[in-house]
Amino acid sequence: MAHPSIKIDTNVQTVKRGPPEDNDAALDVRSGDQDNPRLEYGNTENVPPFLCQSVTEIHDKFEDLEWMQRTRLAEGMLSDDPTHPWALEADPKVKARNRYLNVQAWANCRIHLRVPDGECDFINASPITLKDTITEEERSYIATQGPKLGHFSHFWHMVFHESKDVGVIVMLTQTFEAGREKCAQYFPLDTEQASLVLSPDELDPFVNDNHDRHEETENDPLGKVTLLESTFDAKSRSEIRKLELTIGSESKIVWHFLFAGWADYSKPEGGDRDALLELITLSASKCRRDNPRVVHCSAGVGRTGTFIALDHLLRELESGELLKVTDPEQDPVFDTVNQMREQRMMMVYNEMQMQFIYEVLREQSDRKLGKITESPNGSHADERSAKVAKLSDQADYIPPPSLSCKPPRSDLPPRPEVGLVHLKSRIMNDAWETMAMPFSFLIMTGRSAASYHSIRCFVSCDMSACILPSIRGCFC
Repeated sequence: MAHPSIKIDTNVQTVKRGPPEDNDAALDVRSGDQDNPRLEYGNTENVPPFLCQSVTEIHDKFEDLEWMQRTRLAEGMLSDDPTHPWALEADPKVKARNRYLNVQAWANCRIHLRVPDGECDFINASPITLKDTITEEERSYIATQGPKLGHFSHFWHMVFHESKDVGVIVMLTQTFEAGREKCAQYFPLDTEQASLVLSPDELDPFVNDNHDRHEETENDPLGKVTLLESTFDAKSRSEIRKLELTIGSESKIVWHFLFAGWADYSKPEGGDRDALLELITLSASKCRRDNPRVVHCSAGVGRTGTFIALDHLLRELESGELLKVTDPEQDPVFDTVNQMREQRMMMVYNEMQMQFIYEVLREQSDRKLGKITESPNGSHADERSAKVAKLSDQADYIPPPSLSCKPPRSDLPPRPEVGLVHLKSRIMNDAWETMAMPFSFLIMTGRSAASYHSIRCFVSCDMSACILPSIRGCFC
């Protein structure tokens, strides 16, 4: 099967938005009681208090996380200090490499590509570390966006230099979902065209600005990715590829896992949920704890953040640490998501994904306590998910007209996240006390009226991107 050539301009940036308003079955977005994990019901004996919370309590905690994120963004902008932990880079070279305008990596918590002096070292990827409660050893991950067409060499160079002896990539998105491109086809599909040559990035206008560009010839590649074997694992419902990544004269093995049973903005259901848990275990078995798994979906925050949180918290549960939590004020899920957001914005993107973490932990806790003896959904792990990626074998593949790939207007703000239309009044009161700075202060510090308006919009609505320089206006 030939390597597909997708006829679409993937460099048109959009914004990471909330779930669609229509009832698109492909996205499997649910609402109301269907999303209520009902953790407070059933046999709660010996179950930690944080796993017995109502949906309202989880909702309130997610709102708290959203407000904390808004505060970080505002602090980073107001500081006007490039060394601030929440600073963002405004360099056009950086912005051109982001898939979404409103999903950026913190300037002081990101991966730096190894490039010659004077060249842009940016890639929208963040190192994530979470500490083991017992051993205090750090678990390492890299959360990143789905690679863009024309930027493959950035991604593969990062994998080569940031991984140890073996690389592991977990891909949690299809290349296209609901007619929109979520990730470019950055790896060889099958043995018919087993090699992918990494050439200088033609579509990156900022590469080699001050140097002569290399001619793209077979004798002068930047590297090569070769498919050694490809299988489908029924238990994890994942396509597993063993790849050889060659950069210069050095090579290393990279394991690539493609899990397609998790649509954007949603959560895995039924057999897909069991398969995801198997994928967490299987991908971890391919590398050491200090060897970061590279995890990505489309933006690298929603499904990616949920996967990393589950990987960490399930290990904590297995060690018995989570079952020792008896303080009602202590919530390891909240703490973990907050820690991740301090390292990469928007991790665990929506409320449904956060509820999903609680659901899985409660289910696995009940199983560990002997309250569940078999899978409650009766799923069959040997069935391939209906959502599994369908990749065309046509070299000139163009998405059919019924699946429009026209990107949304980048000048519009993202739709508000479900359940976040109104912030709690107590948070709003605190917000104005700390954020509503007098106009005279803005003048003294050189801030413009536009900056002041951005802060006000930022506090009074759910437009998380409105403080970014590239976004104009809001609908407060």
